[in-house]
Amino acid sequence: MRYLVLAIIFTTFTCSAQFDGPGGELGSKSVHKDATSIIAWASGGTLNRGYRQINDTAEGRVAVGTLESALGSFDGSVVSLGDGGSIILTFDSPIQNNEGYDFAVFENGFKVGFSYYLELAHVEVSENGIDYTRFPSECVVDSSFQTNNFSYTKPEELYNLAGKHQAPYGTLFDLEEIGLSEIKYIKLIDVVGSIIDSIGTRDSKGRIINEPFPSPFESGGFDLDAVAAVNGALLKKEERVLKHVRIYPSLAAVNETIHIEAPHNAVVQVSDIQGKIVSTNTTGELKLRKAGMYYVHVTFEGKSFTQKILIH
Repeated sequence: MRYLVLAIIFTTFTCSAQFDGPGGELGSKSVHKDATSIIAWASGGTLNRGYRQINDTAEGRVAVGTLESALGSFDGSVVSLGDGGSIILTFDSPIQNNEGYDFAVFENGFKVGFSYYLELAHVEVSENGIDYTRFPSECVVDSSFQTNNFSYTKPEELYNLAGKHQAPYGTLFDLEEIGLSEIKYIKLIDVVGSIIDSIGTRDSKGRIINEPFPSPFESGGFDLDAVAAVNGALLKKEERVLKHVRIYPSLAAVNETIHIEAPHNAVVQVSDIQGKIVSTNTTGELKLRKAGMYYVHVTFEGKSFTQKILIH
């Protein structure tokens, strides 16, 4: 019976994903702040701050950070946009539609155990600074109850929204998806995450986007750290290395040998279902002495591969 329950949990976890997962995981539409595939950072722009709470403007506007906080490389310094606020970023050279992803947006979302606190923004781009095209977004977060500042969001339920990947990973965008060959401007517009129809923001399918609301603080809304231009071809090469990682078997008995095949300088950690690290720097082989579900994390050159294993 115990094995059956664990197997059911394992299957549920495996089948729940709809879009790409958290920052750094294999297949995630994200890039690490230190990746060699980043070729430039935003160097200028304009800022239009929003209110701390859009349906109570007496609270005033947000105040954390400045335009300069969003320029240059990722450094942990952010500018808060506030409800419905926006920012336009420019680069020294236009961003071209080349092979693979073309740019990435970095927010300061974070991980808590196996959950994520995420604040989101729509992404629009332009060649002339007047006519903007929005990347089509999707949100399948349950909107029957309001996400607040003490609840969390699954990245797998979001698509094409800046901020869906936790720091220090940036969410990637490909100009090919919207048919543009070159851009000079990137606009980020804070998502008002209320499920109240009259003030909430919707995705490209008309669904309400449910994210932490209200957040009536000086740091309310989307917190932008940086925007980077990316060499998509080089990024693909970086990701290709981790495709050869093998961890087997994924279903094993207590004290049975689990084999780990990974680059020799990769960092390997094993965590339990609560997120507690139970083993680190594991190379070659692994044995676990307690039944349960575990996660094996392999990190190499800013990208990571995670595989669930079940011990019975």
